[in-house]
Amino acid sequence: MICWSCEKAAGGGMECAHCGALQPADPGADFFSVMGVERRFDVDLAVLEQRYRELTRKLHPDRFARADARARRASLGRSVQLNEAWRALKDPVRRAEYLLQLLTAGKSKPETAPPALLVEILELRQELGEARLEGDDAKVQAMAQTMRARAEEAMNRVATLLSGATLPSTEAQAAASGELVAVRYYRRFLDEVAVHDESVAAQAEGASHG
Repeated sequence: MICWSCEKAAGGGMECAHCGALQPADPGADFFSVMGVERRFDVDLAVLEQRYRELTRKLHPDRFARADARARRASLGRSVQLNEAWRALKDPVRRAEYLLQLLTAGKSKPETAPPALLVEILELRQELGEARLEGDDAKVQAMAQTMRARAEEAMNRVATLLSGATLPSTEAQAAASGELVAVRYYRRFLDEVAVHDESVAAQAEGASHG
């Protein structure tokens, strides 16, 4: 890439190797490289967050408010890309899904949930709905606790399958994909619990003011 400022080869970094001008975001860069961390599932979240904060300060558009328009565009583009990378990598589920997408170069077929899981989740959601209608908050919370434990156990298995400096095998990738499908269903269930919790909190607040 030729630097927009000095018109020399900019190199592959964020800034031109010759003049230090901020270069436009690379649309083909993966989120791990955007954050400047190794491509792996078991990233150090403390390091990841520190890196995000450092880059946020460095790239913030306010720092380029009086700069050349091309530098302002580069700042904005890189900031948007950085925020997308941070949101994807800080969440273990999204990070695992993204890593698998990279490893399979987007060629893997979407995993579908086993019929038994679909039936089970459907029944559990129906049971949850009935508990909500009956105002049985204790049952809702007990079901939520069980579901959180299942989600955590599934993510522990995903971490075991994907962690490490070496690339996971094709079999491990497939197994992790299957676990992530289940996790998505667990999360939807927990989203319903969150709606319930918000409703209960709103009712309690209304009662306190009434």
